[in-house]
Formats: sequence, C-alpha cells, structure tokens
Amino acid sequence: MQSLPLDEVLLTLVWFLLQLGITAVGALSVWHRPFDRPARLFFGMCVVTLGAFVGGFHWWIIASSLALNIPFVGCAVFVPVVSLHFFLTYPRRIWPLTQFPRAALAGLYVVPTATFLWMVALLGYVRWLTPRESVETAQVVLRSLTTLHDSIYFYLTFASGCFLVMLAALAQGCLRTTNPIERNQLKWIFWGGVFAVPSVGYTLYLALFDRVEFALGRGARFAMFLASLSFMLAYAVAILRFKLMLIDQIVSKGMRYYAASLGLTAVFAGLISLGGLAANSWNAGGTTFPERQQVLLLGAVLAVAVTMLLWGRDRIQQFIDLRFYREKYQLDKALQRINRAVESVVDRETLAHRMIGSCREVLRAERIAVYLRDVESSSFQLIAAEGASDLPAQIVADDELMQTLQTESAVARSMNPLLSGPPSAQQTLRSLRAELLYAFVSDGELAGAVALGPKQNGTPYTAEDLTFLNALCQVTSVALHSVKVHQDISRLNEEMQLKVEKIDEQRRVITMLQREIRTSQAGNAPPKPEPSAEDFERGHIIGSSPAIQRVLDMVRKVAQSESSVLVMGPSGTGKELLAHAIHVNSSRRKGPMVSVHCAALSPSLLESELFGHVKGAFTGAHKDRVGRFESAHGGTLFLDEIGDISLETQIKLLRVLQTRTFEAVGGTRTVQVDVRLIAATNQDLKKLIAEGKFREDLFYRLNVISIMLPTLAERKEDIHELSLHFLKRTSQRLGKPLSQIDDDAIDALKRYFWPGNIRELENVIERAVVLAEGESVTLRDLPHEVLERRLVSSRGGASRPSVDPRTSRGSSRERVDETVVVGADAFTRGALDDIAEREALEDALRSASGNKAEAARLLGIPRSTLFSKLRKYRINKPR
Repeated sequence: MQSLPLDEVLLTLVWFLLQLGITAVGALSVWHRPFDRPARLFFGMCVVTLGAFVGGFHWWIIASSLALNIPFVGCAVFVPVVSLHFFLTYPRRIWPLTQFPRAALAGLYVVPTATFLWMVALLGYVRWLTPRESVETAQVVLRSLTTLHDSIYFYLTFASGCFLVMLAALAQGCLRTTNPIERNQLKWIFWGGVFAVPSVGYTLYLALFDRVEFALGRGARFAMFLASLSFMLAYAVAILRFKLMLIDQIVSKGMRYYAASLGLTAVFAGLISLGGLAANSWNAGGTTFPERQQVLLLGAVLAVAVTMLLWGRDRIQQFIDLRFYREKYQLDKALQRINRAVESVVDRETLAHRMIGSCREVLRAERIAVYLRDVESSSFQLIAAEGASDLPAQIVADDELMQTLQTESAVARSMNPLLSGPPSAQQTLRSLRAELLYAFVSDGELAGAVALGPKQNGTPYTAEDLTFLNALCQVTSVALHSVKVHQDISRLNEEMQLKVEKIDEQRRVITMLQREIRTSQAGNAPPKPEPSAEDFERGHIIGSSPAIQRVLDMVRKVAQSESSVLVMGPSGTGKELLAHAIHVNSSRRKGPMVSVHCAALSPSLLESELFGHVKGAFTGAHKDRVGRFESAHGGTLFLDEIGDISLETQIKLLRVLQTRTFEAVGGTRTVQVDVRLIAATNQDLKKLIAEGKFREDLFYRLNVISIMLPTLAERKEDIHELSLHFLKRTSQRLGKPLSQIDDDAIDALKRYFWPGNIRELENVIERAVVLAEGESVTLRDLPHEVLERRLVSSRGGASRPSVDPRTSRGSSRERVDETVVVGADAFTRGALDDIAEREALEDALRSASGNKAEAARLLGIPRSTLFSKLRKYRINKPR
C-alpha cells in the first residue's frame, strides 16, 4: 500500500473546511428564511459542489463502488446547472424565469437530469456484466464504457457553456443592479470566476488531450483545487464583507463567540499534538521523508481527536456546574424573566405569576401565593396563587405581624411553641398552610409577601433558598414600582384627557352661544348687503366636529362650481340643509332653489312635476303648468331620494342633464333651462345599478361631485350643541322656560347609537321638552330606548343590538361594543348595589381590554366617575 501524498491531503482539508463553512452559511440562511428561493439555491449549490469536489479529487477511492459513484456523478452533473440557476436568480430573476418559470426550469434541468440517468444506467449495466467472463461480454462492456466516455465529453462541453453563461449572468447582474452591496457581491464572485477560467481551461485541455495526466497526474487535481478555491474566496469575501445571504441577520454575537472558542480550541489541540509528535521524532533521531508525511498526517488526526476531547470536557463541566450550582443558573433565569417584565411594564397579576413560576422552578414548592399590601390599610390582597385554590383572598395583618415582616423579612413555620416566634405570624402561616412567608419592600415600605408551602421533596428551606428569595424579591420590588409609576402616569394622562375634552365641550358651547348672539343681533340690525363669493354661509347646519367640518370644507370648495352634486347619507342626516348651503354659497344664490321629494310622487306625477304639462295632456290637466325645472331656471334644483324615480323618468332626466332642454308632458315646445342640479339619496346607487333599477349613465352624470354626510353616531361631539339648539327652538315654540340639559342626560344622549340620526334627536328633545317639569331636561324626560344599553355580552348572555339598516353604509359603519348588558342609568341613579356595581365595573374593564376611557363610554358615565368608583372598590384590572 502507498500512503496518500501529504500536500493533496492538506489541500483537501483546507478546501473542505472552507467549503464546509460556506455550506453552513447556506444552511443557516435556509433555516432562518425557508421561503427565500436564492437561499435554497445557494445551499443546494454548496452541497453539490462539496460532493463533486471530494469525489473528483479522490476518484480512485470511489471508482470501485457503484454506491459511491452514484452520488458523486449526481453532484458532478448538477454543479454547473445549479450554479447557473443561482446566478440567474440572484439578486433578481431574469426575464425567462419570471415570465415562463416552468418552461425555463425544464429547459435548464432536462439535459443534466437525462445525462445523470444515462450515466447511472451505463454504470449499473457495466457493473452487472463485469462478473461474466466471455469475449462477447468484454466487447459489450467496452462499447458501454466508450459510450460513457462520449457522454462525459458531451457533458463537459455542456458544462463549459453553463460556466460561460454564468459569467455573462454575473456581468449583467453587476451592470443591472442598483444596490451597491449587491453590486460588490456580484463583482467579487465575477472576478473569482474570471480567475478560475485558466484553471478550468487547463483541466478541460487535460481531459480532452492528455487523459492519462488528467486521471493520474497531480496537475489536474491542483487545477481543480485552484478553480474551486477562487470561487470560495470570492464567496467568503462576499459573505463576510458584503453580507451575502444576509449573514448579518443570521450570525449573532453568541454564534461568533462560540466559533471563536471552537477555533481557539482547535489551534490549541493542534499545538499539543504537533508538539508531542515533534518530541517523539526528536527522540527517535529523525525519520525519512515518507515517515515524516505519516507523522504529520497522524498529527492532524490527533489534533481533531484532542479538539473533540476538549469540547466534550467543556460540555461535561457545564453539566456538572448545572447540577451542583443549579440555584445559580436558575436564579439567573428567574432574574432575566423578571427583568423582561420590568422592560415590558406588565400589570401586577402577570408580574406575580412570573414570580411564582420562578419560585416553583427553583425552590420546587408545592404551593405558592403572592399577596400585595393595600396602600391604605394593613391588609394583604391575594394577587396570584398556584397549587391551592382555597387560600384566603385577604390577610388582615396586625401590628405584630407587620413589625415582624418589616424587621425579619422571612418567617418560617415551627412546630415547637417555644421556638415558633410571634404567634400572629405562626397563625398566618397555618391559615395559609405555608412553611415560609417572605416579605418584600418597595419604596421603603412593606409592599407584599410570598407564601411558600412545603417542598416537593420534603426538605426544609435553606439559607441558599432565602438568598434566592431575597434577590428575586428585590427585582420584583423594582418591577412593582415600575408598574405603579406606569399606572399613575396612565391615570394622570386619562384625567388630563378628560379635562381637555371638557374644555373642548365648553368651547363648542361658547361658540354656539356666540353664533346665536350674532344671529340675534343680525335680526335687529339693518339689512346687510348680499354676501360676496369669498364669504361662507353654513345656514342651519349645526356642529363643529371634525366630521361635519370636513363636509363643510367640501361644500366651500364645490359651491362656486356649476357641476352636479350627489349628496349621500342615511335619512335624517340633513341632506336638504346641505343642498341649501351649497346654493346660498354659489353664484346662483340670487336665483330660486326648488326642492322635489321624488319618493313622495308616483312616476306619472313626478314627470309632470319635474317637466310640467300642457292643457289636456292627461285627465285632470285643465290648464298649463310650469314644471320644477323651469321654475328653477337661473337657480338650483334639489332632487331628494333620487334612487326612487322610475327608469322612464331617468331617461328624460338624463337628457335634461346632457342638453339642458326638455318638453313638457303633452307638449311639443322645447324648453331651454339653466339649472344646477343637486341630488340626494340614502340608498346604494351602485347596488341599484347592479339590480337594473338605476341607469349607470345617469349615475355618472349625477356623481360629478359626491359628498357623504356622516351619521349622528359619527359626530357625537355635536350632540350637545344640536340638543341645545333643538331645546331652544322647541321651548320657544311651546312657551316653556327650559334653557339647559343635565349632564347625565347629555351623557345618555351621547352613548345612544341614533338609528334615526338628527331627525330622531330632534324628536327626542321635543318629547323631553313636553315632559319636563323643571327648568332643565333630565334623565327622566328621555325615552326608554335612549336609556337602554343594547350591547353584546362578552359572556354570551345578551343579544346583538338592533341596528337600523339606514345607519349602515357598509361594515365599517357598524360598531357593536362587546360588553355586558348594563342599564344606562345604573350608576347615575344608584340602582346597583355594591356587589353588582363592582361586577359591572370589572365587566366593562374586561370588555374594553383595560382601557378605562372605553369602559367609561360603555358604562355611560364620565371618566371621573369611573376613576372614583375604581378607587372606591380598589379595582386596578378585572379579575
């Protein structure tokens, strides 16, 4: 037997380690981004390259084994195609792969797949014929090997073409990409390929013209090594310097530390093994050159063995440390868990549960409970517990127990009456069935205590356990302080927001009063000139909410134009008032404004109403009549409920919009009109078009400018101002001295969902004025449906509220609050007892996910009232 040349073994080891590192990067990329196509291709390219190089560099070792030949042939055949596929995809796929992905991939892989199957079949056939000794069999084997030889030459030519196309794809990628990092990556790999061209060319020359040197000589293997090394170095630079495969997102600081430690261990092991071998060689008096090669090879093997032994030693040491110093490691984990709680500023309950989890993991206690002290008394409230369900919800601590916990921190249960300590502490431990009670302090005051039952193994608590509890309680105290600060800030923020809302509400009331004063003064003042085009008259539109302000801004913009306007919105939102505002702010303000309610007239009457008729046009037409279009000449025509007109009338209306001409019913004279049209509807015209009930061409003629009016539920800020406006108008009409509405009544009005919108609000205020007995409107004067809460129960105990379909303009308009059914006047009238009131508060907080402002809205009470009641019942979060 002849030993392997040392230089070839060293080259193989160097190449293998480099390629293994690059393959590891590809594997990590696939692991972290499994849906990243370039990452998968890069990993596949690394795998087939690894198999092809190792097999090709040591072909004589695997030549006699068909099982080893098959994977080597597969890797060797697919290396050029997979490499080409990767560079056709990275950084972005080229045109054939984007437009015809399946056809492009089929064309790319059909040749290597067929070649691989053909070569495997020939190798298997030759292996099957080899044991048979005959002249005919030898000839068949020779012909098969010749065919295999020709197939290899054919595929070498194909692989050379793939290599050249790959270089062209790299060059095109460098020129095409605009990302400088990607350009540098491709540039390094491109130049790596360029430097590999001489080595690849030399290898192909040997394969074609000097087969003996190619098969047995060292030049071919060295050229293969240089070509592959050129690519690997390019990959290494692209990965490390220019973040190929997003290496910065994969390799963490811990991974770099582990790799550095492993590399240092390998160097240390190599020095140990080589030093030992050098000493042995020195003692032996020198060796010949072949023996020296064997010594170096043995040194490499020993280096690997020592590396593995050192790594195993570190793992065993870590296991021993974990076994004998378990408390230290688990304390670190527990502190990290509590630190994460501090960073996320969780609530007290979550913090207590994390503390219990840490204690159970480290101390192995059967039962654990966390009690927090009420700041206004000496009682402790149960926050969280595990292992027991019958613990007292509250512990009332006397002065003796408070003094003991503040001075000693830890109180252990004792069976000896002489050594049991203060009796109150022992009584508390017995009531809790606890073995240890450990207190913790926050802001210099006793904040709470953790009660621990017996350990699972029956052993008593040790000094190490108390040290762990001390460290854990200190961090928990910091976390509790953070939670308290966060809650205080949230409470102050909500109170400030409440004050801001009150100030805003008062500002709107003052604005409304100022407007009324100006209106009153204007009634007593001499007539003013007509408003100019720059002035804006809002007419009888009341409100200053953002929703109505956006509508008025739109009116200000479109009023001066001559375009048709389509006003949409549910019934009762004030579409006719908006049309009037458009008219009085337009250049047609001196002309007439004529309104027609289309839904109130039959199709035949509507046509006569719009276009007029001549005498004798139909039965009952005793004289000529001018239509609304002609009456609105020079002004504005408002068509309300435009979606209810018939298709025949729609055709005539479309003609008027197109030509501004029409003929009266029964007449032949063409009438020319100059009219601006404003249409309104509470229906979905697009749905009517789909059902064939409304003409699409008429819709687009009307929908030049569309304005969507908000529902009253979407402008609740205006309810107070609208209510006072209706109150003043109705009280003056009925002669009743009413001037204000109680805050509770205003709150009830604001929380109602108003299916009838402003018209319903006007009717509610009129009813309240009629029923009111004092000088203000109260809750007693409001109708029952306004006081009811139609809300969905979060526990499935209530029915869905009945939503008026007129208020629904899509799913975005429907908003159903998920909470329990609570009477609207429950809190304002004191109808609930303490238990029911506490449950209602907790249910509202639970439904609002802890948002106190939302909970106050659901309950229908001011936030200040909610805060006072939460403090009364000491509720921080629903249980």
